[in-house]
Amino acid sequence: MALDPFWSNIFSRRNREGDELYEVLSRVPIFQDLSRREFERIQGILHRRSYNVDEAIVREGDVGVGMYVILSGEVAILQESTEGQMLELASFGAGDFFGDQVLLDESARTASAIARAPTRAVGFFRPDLLELIERNPRLGLKIVMRLSHMISVRLRQTNRLLKDTRDQVRRAEAEAAARAEAEAAARAEAEAQALDQAREADSAGTTLGKESAT
Repeated sequence: MALDPFWSNIFSRRNREGDELYEVLSRVPIFQDLSRREFERIQGILHRRSYNVDEAIVREGDVGVGMYVILSGEVAILQESTEGQMLELASFGAGDFFGDQVLLDESARTASAIARAPTRAVGFFRPDLLELIERNPRLGLKIVMRLSHMISVRLRQTNRLLKDTRDQVRRAEAEAAARAEAEAAARAEAEAQALDQAREADSAGTTLGKESAT
C-alpha cells in the first residue's frame, strides 16, 4: 500500500538529513571509522543547532560541554587579547569542527565561536559520550580512541610548532647579537680612527708651532 504523500515527504526528508549528516561526519576524524550502522546508533544523541549571523555558538571562558561540527555556514574563532581586542584566529566552514578536547576534560573554552553567516551545526556532548560508553562500550571506546589519537597528533604538531618557534627565536637572538657586536666593533673602530686623526692633527700642530718659533 502506498504511503500518504505527506508522511512520505517527512520520511524522505529524514533520509536526506541522515545522508547529509553521515556524509559530513564521516570526514570528521573521530567518526570516520564508524560503519553506517554504528553511525545510526549515535545519530540520535547528536544535537542539531541553527545560528543567526553574529550569534555566539560558544564563548571564551565558559565551561565547555562538547564539540561542534559545521554542516553549513561560516564560523569565526575569536580570542580576546590582553588589551581587550578580539583577535580572529580562524574561520571555519562546512565540514570543519571545533571543541573536541572538551569531550575529555570539560575545560573552559579558550576562544569564542561566532556565526558569520546563517549556520547549521551538530553538537556532540560529553554527557552523551559518557552515556554511550556505558550503553555500548565497544562503540564508545572506538570514538574515544580516535579522539585520543586526534588530540595526540595535534599535540605533536603543537610541539613541532613550539620547537620551530624556539629555533626561530634563538636564530633571531643570535643574529641580533651578531649585528650588535658588529655595530659595536664598527663604532669602536671609528672612534679609534677619529682618535688617531685627532692625535695626528695635534702632532702636526705641535710640529708647525715649533717650526714657527724657530
